[in-house]
Amino acid sequence: MICAVRAVLLAALFFVLALPGFALAQERITNFESDVSIAANGVLTVRETISVDAENDRIVHGVFRDFPTLYPNRAGNRVRVPFDVVEVQRDGRPEPYTLETIPNGKQVRIGSADVTVPRGGHTYLIVYRTNRQIGFFDGHDELYWNVTGNGWNFRIDRASAVIHLPPGAVVKQYDFYTGPQGAQGKAARAIDEGDTIRFFTTAPLTPHEGLTVAVGFTKGVVAPPALLITTWCVISRRGIWFVQPSASGEVRTMPFVPTAT
Repeated sequence: MICAVRAVLLAALFFVLALPGFALAQERITNFESDVSIAANGVLTVRETISVDAENDRIVHGVFRDFPTLYPNRAGNRVRVPFDVVEVQRDGRPEPYTLETIPNGKQVRIGSADVTVPRGGHTYLIVYRTNRQIGFFDGHDELYWNVTGNGWNFRIDRASAVIHLPPGAVVKQYDFYTGPQGAQGKAARAIDEGDTIRFFTTAPLTPHEGLTVAVGFTKGVVAPPALLITTWCVISRRGIWFVQPSASGEVRTMPFVPTAT
């Protein structure tokens, strides 16, 4: 008799699981939207809208967003870029957050230890500014941007990014990559609108996978950083050189010419 009851219950459970659209609740990012505006002085203003399904498993008090501020360049140096949080919201209302230092940058810890996020869908907004993200090349300038980051422990159902170029710039070339850090997957597409370009994933991203985009645009529209602020002095057998790195990894060297006194 007990075996028969168990068989009936198992059959019923199998039937329910087989119903179309049925799935066990699972924490994930349902949508990750990034809106990036590039100013003529090179400052990026980024608005990230991150929609999640919370089940109080890992998303209990809020979410963490890691942002690297230290990059290796081709000369082997570590380049530090600024990062300033402007605004944080949850479901359209201001949300408390703290900014913590992590080994390669900053972590925005969103939420309060005294408040448990209700289970279900929520949308977080993070607005921040950063600089020194533009690479300066001979024929074009470029933004190489990891849209989502690769530190999420959740699946990302959809990810997208829109890049607004500064006035006077148009897209010269572009590319995109999906997958783990360093991967060159192509599960995305792009729509070039001249002074704006949009990217969309075409398949979900599994944990620790991300979307990275590269946009080359009209050279000379974005002013390079001021020399004395962004260079290191390197002494070599060829003399003294200034090394100007960028977060994209491009390195430009300029000889130091002493002025007469």
